[in-house]
Amino acid sequence: MTVPRTVDDLGRPDFVRSAQPAWAKDPELPVNVRRVTLRPGETTAPHNHHDVEVWVVLDGRGEVTSDGRTVQVAAGDAVRLPPLGVHTLHNPAADRPLSFLTFWWEDLAALEAEHDRRSERTAEEGRPVLLLPSFPTPNGELHLGHLAGPFLNADLLRRGLAARGTPVGLLLGTVGHQSQVAAAAQDQGLSFYELAERNTDAIQEALAAAGVAWDVFVRPSSPRYPEIALEVFERLRADGTVTAKAVQSNYCVPCDSWLFEAFVAGACPHCGSYDTAGIECEACALPFADHELLEPSCRNCGTPAEQRELTRYYLPLEPLRERLTGYLRSVSMSARLRSYVDRVLAAPLPDLPVSTVAADGILLPADPSGATAGQRMYSAFELAARYLTAVDDLAGQQGMAGWEEYAQAVRPRTVLFFGFDNAFLRAVVFPAVLGAFTDRLELADTMVCNEFYLLDGQKFSTGRKHAIWGRDAFRPETRDQLRLYLAATSPDIRRRDFSLAQYERFVREELAGQWEGWLASVDDRLRKSFDGRAPEAGSWNREAEQFYGRIRAFASRLAEALRPERFSARAAAREVRDFVAEARRFTEVCEDVLAVQPVSATARTCMALELMAVRALAEAAGPLLPELAARLRGKLGAPAGGTPASWVAPGTAVDLTGPYFVTDALVRSAD
Repeated sequence: MTVPRTVDDLGRPDFVRSAQPAWAKDPELPVNVRRVTLRPGETTAPHNHHDVEVWVVLDGRGEVTSDGRTVQVAAGDAVRLPPLGVHTLHNPAADRPLSFLTFWWEDLAALEAEHDRRSERTAEEGRPVLLLPSFPTPNGELHLGHLAGPFLNADLLRRGLAARGTPVGLLLGTVGHQSQVAAAAQDQGLSFYELAERNTDAIQEALAAAGVAWDVFVRPSSPRYPEIALEVFERLRADGTVTAKAVQSNYCVPCDSWLFEAFVAGACPHCGSYDTAGIECEACALPFADHELLEPSCRNCGTPAEQRELTRYYLPLEPLRERLTGYLRSVSMSARLRSYVDRVLAAPLPDLPVSTVAADGILLPADPSGATAGQRMYSAFELAARYLTAVDDLAGQQGMAGWEEYAQAVRPRTVLFFGFDNAFLRAVVFPAVLGAFTDRLELADTMVCNEFYLLDGQKFSTGRKHAIWGRDAFRPETRDQLRLYLAATSPDIRRRDFSLAQYERFVREELAGQWEGWLASVDDRLRKSFDGRAPEAGSWNREAEQFYGRIRAFASRLAEALRPERFSARAAAREVRDFVAEARRFTEVCEDVLAVQPVSATARTCMALELMAVRALAEAAGPLLPELAARLRGKLGAPAGGTPASWVAPGTAVDLTGPYFVTDALVRSAD
């Protein structure tokens, strides 16, 4: 087997990048073997697999990266790569190949051990976790379609992390200067900030009504925000990351105005959808440039747009490809989002607009030619600055000078939450801008992406009033049951549908019927056989042992669904609902053993386990059902933060009298 050692060797007619040595073709060989040669500057594609793999460097020097950790290797070095870890090998040389042997083989014991290790590993490692949902646009208030996505998800994870003692902060606010707000303000005869501030108040009310509690909220008029945004712009302009260039843009002659975002109509050049706004399509989420929009026209007067040359600031993303690719390969995300990211990276990355012609927003200094005079910061470029402003506010709350001191002292990790229609801005643009500006704050290591939530089969629409407003739907008596239903029907990887009829049936039959019936039956048995006081467990039968195991498994599995890397609102809701169904089945066991008088030691155990199940629901299901959890803890005499699989103290007076759910206070559609 010939090992290429010079650049000239790469040009030989018999050169192949990857080859199996002749001796490795023996079918009895217990491992697979190939020789691989990387050209100068080349990097293997990031990948992982279930096999154990070993790389032995034959010639040259390289950089091995596995699960985000990088080590230097040279000829004679060997590196073992465990199953499931994402890894690459990079040849940094400018004038020399890098050749290595790769050995891989299946080892199910190693796979199981690594799977268990990764499952048990807590990525938090005691570090604070910052949760960053997409900031809502203050062109209107929040409806259930908004709340069922990033905001409820972030709150569920916040509560789940806090229950485990992990420091956590939920960063919220409204977006910067989007043209959708300007268009709505124009229609209503208000100034940009009048409408933005008024709707921000309504957005905060809806979030609070849904039980979403934030640590920081960045309002449109935040004085610190423009300062940080201009700092980001000036630094990236100074180092050449942001430059000015002339481009083709849409222009309306009758209105004498440039057409951007909410002021231009047209079809997506990728999928043909007319659900376009800004630089990405709501349907396929792929980005496009202004001149690529099909059939562009003015949204105000309907006139077809002209293409005219306009000089704007841009941030070219293609030069950041290598860094972005490496980063995105390390992020925990769903298969749906991973496929989207791979699709974006498979094409040339676009230039991100940094400035736009608008009446509102952060005024940018002109380029030397003066061609960009009067232009304002483009909303997509503002995302990183909004995050930095939120972290800056959080730092101030903790007595620190600003976001830089906080980042250095605390080393937080960040989890992003966003809708699939915003995938390009959140998964690509946000880390590109933030990573180009600073390396003091680590980029998000987890991205939680959701799809559209529909209302009776159609998209929620503020304009058509096809919506259910959050402020109306969430009331103290409906908050828990609506949170649970939204989680159970969460549009995690596919579009899901909210149906008023199905929701009402869920409340009436499952919650008010089955859950309420279960709690009432536990209360009735406790009163009749134990005078309303928790008994001390005695003897155990087979069913009791099995149910105890189910209680322990419930708490563990629910906690697993509320970890950043494995987060699933649907899975969390499913665990809670399945557990109550299991507890209802155990009532039959309790009824059978209590049928024999006097009360036996086994009956005491079964009754005590029923109360343990109620306590487990109160302790573990708090993120989903905070009001119910607080009520049940109070009735059981259990302080917050207890262990789910714990006895209710023997002798404790327990009164589980309801009701806990309301069937006559259901949500109503806006139309």
